[in-house]
Amino acid sequence: MKLIRRRPPAEARTARDLAEQLAEQRAVIDVQRTDLRERRRLDAEHRDALAQVEELTETRRRARRGRDRDGEEAAALAELYRRATRSGARARIRTDINRSAEMRALRIARVRSATLLAGVPVLIAFGAWSTAGVQAGVVRLLGFDHESAGWWAAWAMEPALLTIVALIIVGRAILRSSGGDTDWRATVAEWAALGTSVALNMAGGWAGTGLDALGGALAHSVGPVGAAGTAFLIGLFDSYVSNAQPWLGAPRLAELDLTPPPPSRAGEVDDWTRQQLDQTLADTRRAVHTLRRQVHVAHHHALPVRPRREPLVELGGIRMPARLAAQIGPLPELVRDAPDEPVREPVNGSSAPAAAAQVPARGRVTERVTKPAATDTAKKLSQAHARLTRRLKREPTNPELAEAAEVSVATVKRWKSSQK
Repeated sequence: MKLIRRRPPAEARTARDLAEQLAEQRAVIDVQRTDLRERRRLDAEHRDALAQVEELTETRRRARRGRDRDGEEAAALAELYRRATRSGARARIRTDINRSAEMRALRIARVRSATLLAGVPVLIAFGAWSTAGVQAGVVRLLGFDHESAGWWAAWAMEPALLTIVALIIVGRAILRSSGGDTDWRATVAEWAALGTSVALNMAGGWAGTGLDALGGALAHSVGPVGAAGTAFLIGLFDSYVSNAQPWLGAPRLAELDLTPPPPSRAGEVDDWTRQQLDQTLADTRRAVHTLRRQVHVAHHHALPVRPRREPLVELGGIRMPARLAAQIGPLPELVRDAPDEPVREPVNGSSAPAAAAQVPARGRVTERVTKPAATDTAKKLSQAHARLTRRLKREPTNPELAEAAEVSVATVKRWKSSQK
């Protein structure tokens, strides 16, 4: 086999050319790798920035929830303190009034009234039961004919007897409540009327002989016996009421401290509540200041601020910024807006005044004259000072006045020095 030797290409490569070619390839690879690193770095920075924004948002959300919770708890605590202060004082006053001698006397008087109101109807009810028995006893003992005058008059016997008993009971109660009392004669008359009612009932119900007759008489005597027992209980409780001594060992109303707390007005809080609200406000301000310090701006740039308003210029009837007007024509003169003059109106019978000469506004810069902020601050401080003086009943301190007017303490000092 015959070997054929190939000839080298026309453009033979030298070592230098090869080195340059390989260097270019390496440079391309380096650029690609650098671009890849830069892309990944930018992605990482972007993810970190998003994480910081989410963290800042979550921090602010937690701070808001904390402030809301603190406000609700402070309001609940203030309401509890206000209720304990005012309602507790009222409860103490109510207890002192209930244990006073005057209230004890009123309660004892209510016992007498309740005894009469409950006992007299029961007495009347038993009297209604025994009315028929008394009428039968009178008719049987006196031998009245049926539906005769005496027979009809016998029905009024039991109501008359019970009226006597009721009058004695009520009269005794009134006399004892007024410092008097009844003697033994009233007691004899009371029990004589009750005994008569019992005897007439037994006479009207006695039929036959033996135990059967006695049982019928006792059954007819339930009404008068119940009336007698009711009258006895009424007299017993009335004696208890008369023997009571409500003024012994009990303080008088004049000796007690019964000054109630002043009623709270709408929108007015006490000193303790005001302190709690001030503390909550201070905590809120500190939290807001901390959040502001945690704000991270990319590349440590300052936060964007609102550009200052440029004065306007009128050129050819068109209002434009002064910087743009200076580029178009000569720099106009800066002037201030003059206050509006009052309109002159002619008096009856006189001619209308000539129109005032108008100053040409073309080529002028108009700058609005505003009232200095110091006047607003002084007005705010004056209002806060008057409000705190009325509420605290004293001269407010510089920190209190600064917090109420939302200004610095140095501003308060300058304002006070200007007021002297």
